[in-house]
Amino acid sequence: MVRTTLSTLAVLALLATPALATRCPADAAAIEHALTTTSLSDEEKAEVEALKTQGMEQHEAGNHRESEALLAEAMRKLLMAE
Repeated sequence: MVRTTLSTLAVLALLATPALATRCPADAAAIEHALTTTSLSDEEKAEVEALKTQGMEQHEAGNHRESEALLAEAMRKLLMAE
């Protein structure tokens, strides 16, 4: 029973990875849009843009978890600015 459950979870994780990979560009686009509609200081805007750029670099390198973490941090900074 435990072996079957672990095997199922492993297969689901492998199948989910490509699905998560497509989320990164959508998140980056949402950040880009928010940058045009949110009032930020020049310093805050530079931080968010740097995080977005780093996130997309990680996405292109195949490091999707790192990419998602960087993009999420950029989104948090945007939300805190509102």
